Amino acid sequence: MTGAVYEVGALMALDDFMVGGFDCTQFDMYVGTSAGAFLATLLAAGVRPRALARSIVHDTGDYMPARRSDVFRVDARHFMGGVRDVGKILGAFLVRGARRRELPLAELWKDLEDALPAGLFTLDHFERWLTEVLSSHDLPTQFARMRRELYITANDLESGHRAVFGDGALADVPVPKAICASSAIPVFFEPVTIFGRDYIDGAAGKVGHLDIALHKGAELLVVINPRVPIQVDFKSELPSAILGARRIRDKGLLTVYEQAQRMSTRTKLHLGIRRYRLQYPRARILLVEPHENDADMLLANPMNFAVRRRILRYGYDSAARWLLEKHEEFARACAPWRITCDPSKLRGRPWELWGA
Repeated sequence: MTGAVYEVGALMALDDFMVGGFDCTQFDMYVGTSAGAFLATLLAAGVRPRALARSIVHDTGDYMPARRSDVFRVDARHFMGGVRDVGKILGAFLVRGARRRELPLAELWKDLEDALPAGLFTLDHFERWLTEVLSSHDLPTQFARMRRELYITANDLESGHRAVFGDGALADVPVPKAICASSAIPVFFEPVTIFGRDYIDGAAGKVGHLDIALHKGAELLVVINPRVPIQVDFKSELPSAILGARRIRDKGLLTVYEQAQRMSTRTKLHLGIRRYRLQYPRARILLVEPHENDADMLLANPMNFAVRRRILRYGYDSAARWLLEKHEEFARACAPWRITCDPSKLRGRPWELWGA
């Protein structure tokens, strides 16, 4: 959710940066992964970033989840099944122990892993919420009806291979189901089953997925990446419910895990961009991402209404600074498509979302 709110702010900055009648809903195709899958869907359907920002600023829930329960739901049936499995494992363990005349606890702990649920939360309710949101705004729930080409990535849990929804055999998968599959972060969410196969987060393997657009002939690509490692200065406190958090480890094991994932994502993305620039020399690949030394805002709790607005403004502010620094690079890349890049709006407005 944090990354999605950042991306909305960054997309608003891009809209202000690209002038002459062009905006972020006019690209030929969109490729979305994880939290970006929903945003790519809305853009492909013609929803402007500023409309998404209004939903966040005013907490309307029109386009962005307003409550934690819109996304995070526990399926009690799965946990009851886990309790049943624990009983079976304990029974089998005691039988084996009686035969061997010993009770190896290390063996028991390993066996108990099989009783853990496939994920802490289910995405079934999120899928229903997505369907309701798209339908209420008369937006398509099928890939074929999208205003622009849309592709959503996930990973097939059984094969370990990437799946591309909206293409080939997966072209007819409902868009809300595809978004959920792409958003099924391991451990947090249980895999999403489609046509008898289980799918997990699209960022679990390859990241960026630029090759999808490149193979289809795209020559100008804009990549928005909110997942960069957080650089800590040990002086300022990090966003936390606990006072005095100045190190990543102070925010607990999930933040340590998240930092490790950010390191991996950033490295794989930059290596991929470097490779694709060599493989497709005619293509122009433009990247927008936060600076590591001010990205600690992305550690804040996005379900807090006030925090969401700060993350949104940070997304705009961070992307605006990035675009100002790389104005010439973007201008040269966009010129062949008659897209004009004008930094004056970014320089002239305060770092807050006027009119959002």
